[in-house]
Amino acid sequence: FLGERSGETSYQFVYDASKYLLKWAFNNELGLIFVSVYPAILNNQSLILIDSVLDAVQAKFSSLFRKHNKGPKRSKYFCKFDFDPYYDAIVEQFEKEASRPRARVQKDFSETKKGSDAKKQSGQEKKTKKDEEKVSEADADDEDRELTAAEKKNAVLMKLRAKGRVPRKFQKKKSKEKAPAKQGKKARKWGDEITAEDMEAFDMGDKESEGDKEKMSDRRMQEFRETFMPDGKIEFNSDDEDEEDDDEKQAPKSGFFSFFSSLTGQKPLEEDDLKPVLKKIQSDLMSKNVAVDIAEKITDSVCTALIGRTVGTFGSVRGMVKEAIEKALTRILTPKRVINILPEIQASKRQGRPYVITFIGVNGVGKSTSLAKVCAYLQSKGLTVSIAACDTFRSGAVEQLRTHTKCLEARLFEKGYNRDAAGVAADAITQAKQMKDDVVLIDTAGRMQDNAPLMRALAKLVAVNQPDLVLFVGEALVGNDAVDQVTRFNQALTEYSTAKNPRLIDGMILTKFDTIDDKVGAAISLTYVTGKPIIFVGTGQTYADLKRMNVKMLIRMLLR
Repeated sequence: FLGERSGETSYQFVYDASKYLLKWAFNNELGLIFVSVYPAILNNQSLILIDSVLDAVQAKFSSLFRKHNKGPKRSKYFCKFDFDPYYDAIVEQFEKEASRPRARVQKDFSETKKGSDAKKQSGQEKKTKKDEEKVSEADADDEDRELTAAEKKNAVLMKLRAKGRVPRKFQKKKSKEKAPAKQGKKARKWGDEITAEDMEAFDMGDKESEGDKEKMSDRRMQEFRETFMPDGKIEFNSDDEDEEDDDEKQAPKSGFFSFFSSLTGQKPLEEDDLKPVLKKIQSDLMSKNVAVDIAEKITDSVCTALIGRTVGTFGSVRGMVKEAIEKALTRILTPKRVINILPEIQASKRQGRPYVITFIGVNGVGKSTSLAKVCAYLQSKGLTVSIAACDTFRSGAVEQLRTHTKCLEARLFEKGYNRDAAGVAADAITQAKQMKDDVVLIDTAGRMQDNAPLMRALAKLVAVNQPDLVLFVGEALVGNDAVDQVTRFNQALTEYSTAKNPRLIDGMILTKFDTIDDKVGAAISLTYVTGKPIIFVGTGQTYADLKRMNVKMLIRMLLR
């Protein structure tokens, strides 16, 4: 329990219908943990008293622990002794201090509310007086200044224009333009006869022959294949391809761990020694798009792990810091539900039904391309995939998926545009079951998180078809705005769903992950806030540019 929350200082729980709070403190040097348990309804004064008692008990017990464990008879386990008298004395001392009446200190008049109001009022009056003096001086200057000849001339012209009399030399000359020549009346055509000229005028189609159209289509398909399949085949790298960086080859004075170069020495580390270093770490994490509260949790965990430890060399402090950060990030990034797509697909096959994955997200993040990449990934595992074109809103969405399915030789189910997306998805799942396909990938229209009609339609699609997996596709470039998108999508799926237990987002895909370098904080924030895993990341344009996300890869990128 404490290991899971080593970066925190308190935790609330319920026991026998009553709320209690736990507060704890560590002594890493001696390996001791001090815990206080008290009711959650105590007032602020009592809470301050408990913190003081906990610190005093920690100091007293630690000193007794060192005293009883010195000498040749020192054992691994602490010997028994009666600590109650010491504890009672500490509590009695703090209770006496808390019950003492505090002497009131009289405030100066300028510190009171009346004093501050009087000061502000006097300042405003002075400012108003100065402004009036400036205006009066400016008016006096205007009166004293003599009018120039041009100004006198303009004044006379203004008076004449007001009376409607302006001298000819000051009148504007009217431009003489020729009126357009009138066109003669065209003869009306009677009857329904259409001439060849009329047919030519109304023909808006391409003037190419059918053979030219086929050649153009083949040329476009070839260009599409060269873009998404440059080698003519799709080869996915193994998930374990990325190896850990060789720590020994990295320069000890550069990068993330250079902050700790000043902590080496022979004395135990204290909180005051760590504060400036942890502040730099927090700033470095936030510069990589890590949310503020997550950066604080990471630094708190590092601080808790290092207080009381003696660090001899830079290598040892680096190892301790790396271990503490890895543990903190592993706790943060470990999702509540671990998703293993391939075993779940095999389980669905044994039940005689296809495994259904729905892709959702905002406009223009690459949902259709990510869907095609996942299709290629599943095909590389020997699975048969069909794609449902449920984006019946965006022009060209069906044609885009048709081109992808031709390249991947997958089955496409589509009914055109302006159809009910939930009905299209249901028919696609039924057809896939009849054709014995292993997986159905459902493409949906992109929508902003505040578009209520489209979010209602999405909630209907998810509630009616109950997919096995709902994947949110977002851009890694948008940073922490992706957290707001996922939160609002989950909120809409809950509000607009007609099911008893609404389905929410199960996992995420981040696109354009190759463009953010070490600014991976958005991925960490997404996993921390939603509790859902990032299953895939897109690292390029081709079908093979899809990687499985894991915690170790994120940590390596963050600690560069």
